[in-house]
Amino acid sequence: MSVSHTRGEPVLWKVGLALVRAGFALAVIAALLLLAAPGAQVGVGGCIIVLFVPVCFGVGSQALPLLIVAIALSIVLLVVAFIVRRVLAREVHQVA
Repeated sequence: MSVSHTRGEPVLWKVGLALVRAGFALAVIAALLLLAAPGAQVGVGGCIIVLFVPVCFGVGSQALPLLIVAIALSIVLLVVAFIVRRVLAREVHQVA
């Protein structure tokens, strides 16, 4: 059941929800693997996108590769958001 006015919104909602669930599952699996290996080293990297500016961070021995992956994924996210915005705007103009 969707209240959307465009065809793309329900699909994007499902994709977004699947990505959030995959992120939580990945975090739980990483925590369990860390508990299983007592001498393991931990590295963290991530990006927070504020408007169109990615703020990236990294900590640990593997910080640089994690930062590179985080920056690449944030660029991909920005490109996908731009493409989706253009497609939805085109659909709105065709309907109107």
